[in-house]
Amino acid sequence: MFKGIRGRSLKYGQACDRYQDKCINGAKCIDKICKCSPGFLLAPNGWCEGFDLAKAIEMNKQSVETAPPTKANRIIQTKKQNVITTTTTRAPVQQQVVTENSFPTPPSNIFGFPDRRTTKPVPKVAAVGSACRPIDICLGESVCTNGFCHCPKGYIRQNGQCISTESKHKVAKVGETCKNGEICAGGSICDYDRKRCICAAQHVAIRGICKQKSAPAFAAPGDTCSMREKCTGGATCVEGMCQCDDHHFAEDGYCRPIEARSSKVQFVNGAGLRFSSMQVPNRQRAQPCNTAECKLPNCFCSDDGRQAPGGLRPDETPQFVVLTFDDAVNGKTFPDYKKLFENDVLKNPNGCDVKATFFISHEWTNYDAVNWLVQKNMEIASNSISHESLEHENTNRWLNEMDGQRRILAKFGGAPEEQIVGIRSPQLALGGDNQFEMMSGAEFLWDNSMSANPGIHGEPFWPQTMDYQVAWDCHEESCPKSSFPGIWTVPLNQFYGSYMRQIDSFRRSSMLRAAVDLNNTVDELEEIIMRNFERSYSANRAPYVLSLNADFLQLGGQNKGMKAVQRFLNKMSANKDVYIVTIKQLIDWMKRPVPINQMKASKAVGCPITLSFNRNPSLSTCDKPNKCLYSTPSLSSQEHQFLTCLPCPTMYPWLENPAGGIV
Repeated sequence: MFKGIRGRSLKYGQACDRYQDKCINGAKCIDKICKCSPGFLLAPNGWCEGFDLAKAIEMNKQSVETAPPTKANRIIQTKKQNVITTTTTRAPVQQQVVTENSFPTPPSNIFGFPDRRTTKPVPKVAAVGSACRPIDICLGESVCTNGFCHCPKGYIRQNGQCISTESKHKVAKVGETCKNGEICAGGSICDYDRKRCICAAQHVAIRGICKQKSAPAFAAPGDTCSMREKCTGGATCVEGMCQCDDHHFAEDGYCRPIEARSSKVQFVNGAGLRFSSMQVPNRQRAQPCNTAECKLPNCFCSDDGRQAPGGLRPDETPQFVVLTFDDAVNGKTFPDYKKLFENDVLKNPNGCDVKATFFISHEWTNYDAVNWLVQKNMEIASNSISHESLEHENTNRWLNEMDGQRRILAKFGGAPEEQIVGIRSPQLALGGDNQFEMMSGAEFLWDNSMSANPGIHGEPFWPQTMDYQVAWDCHEESCPKSSFPGIWTVPLNQFYGSYMRQIDSFRRSSMLRAAVDLNNTVDELEEIIMRNFERSYSANRAPYVLSLNADFLQLGGQNKGMKAVQRFLNKMSANKDVYIVTIKQLIDWMKRPVPINQMKASKAVGCPITLSFNRNPSLSTCDKPNKCLYSTPSLSSQEHQFLTCLPCPTMYPWLENPAGGIV
């Protein structure tokens, strides 16, 4: 059984990890030390207690005025030539020293705490290599040995931390040397001329993290925002602290849904994401559809896979066009997305803005662009971290790829984690039972990876749940064999595209790009899209999943695919029985299907579409995102970078380190 690292209960002054540890007696984990929040001070009883400064000073004055004379402040009367002379002696006043990062220490008992001073020694915090007493707290995982904070056996001192000698690479902070191959941290990269870790142009290092010069100061959940820092990760500034709402808790630098506390998935340092239990359910082999047992909203199937839910006839069934985009979101793809959605021109018959589902992989994605899509209420889905085929991988690799990418999208792209419920396998390579076992354990709702061939004139297939066998032929070795109740699969009905005269056949593929020729004109591309649409619209009204990517939109370097898609969408938007939706909207409608004449009242596609909620309006968009640079010698590319509206992580997020926090 795998378990996450157990959080510690720590007192004031002890080193802490705000994502795992708990500071007690009213303290908060601030800057990796248990401290009192703004507006609170440490009382002699060891608790952080609130105070009113003006009231405390007034109380102190009153106590001084009413106190009996002391030896240091007594009246001395002397009699000289019948004249009484009164003098006052005062204790010398000790001048306080105020440093740049400290405040004057208030007089003893000025805040009205009970005076419980004791001669018992007070523990102090000591850095790695510093002198210490047995009662002191050594930082950086060091221990107090022979009067100094030393790293334990098997660890070495580096950047104020004790790190394992088994680490592949040494790490250097911004400004430190990288001449010996050190990995630069905090969003910096090695300048091989100066042999120093540097930030990108127009960036500065703040506490070891690269930040855009003109960008506002950021604070993560649990950090102070008393100096008007912008709270990140879905937190808001409440009483000087960045706090998550009642439905979320702070972990890994962002606000996670409260349900994640009871999740089967745990993060283990050095091992990545793991299921908390290794016990695999004894699943039954999937059987043919049993419509008598399979009932909405939790189960749906039909004998041939071509029947609409709710027993609706084709003429009363709305035609859904599911607009999907695949791969990384960056400078190559993002301009096309803005062109389609920036001005909210496309509308559904109920007046709602048209939305799409984006399957986003991590490598080369810019998360400021993801944040823009989130603000536009697009559906965000996981397409893996590495974008490598996972066809023969085990459940744990699937978990680290898919759930890891979900966490990256949430932390750096601002997408609410609980609303990332769908996946598409990288390169459309199915993973068999391992893939769907991961989906069940990690609570993914739907998959859009499975290819189905209805034939050039055949009726397309409807989505179904995986309680029963899929209705279409799945001949691949990696097709799932077991029953996975409640998980939806949305098939990719294959496109029949360009005609190939030499073999008297049509190009056929689940992705539109592979079904067309590079030399196709815009008119020909539009005709192919419309012809495949009619296969659904004129028959059983099965959803038309339009699977797009940059290669299709920018076909031939002339944006021919984009022009064809725009023409198609403009026609669809004018059609009163066609709705352009996301996959989540489609499934929500299928769970509670209604006919066309009731669609305007359907919550599944209602206005406003609340696929996401912006817990922090101040971070809605950013004109000057942070540019995070990383040396990645262990990956296919030696250097990686990405843009984000949030602070750069210490290391490049990757498998087994999705938060980018492990050094």
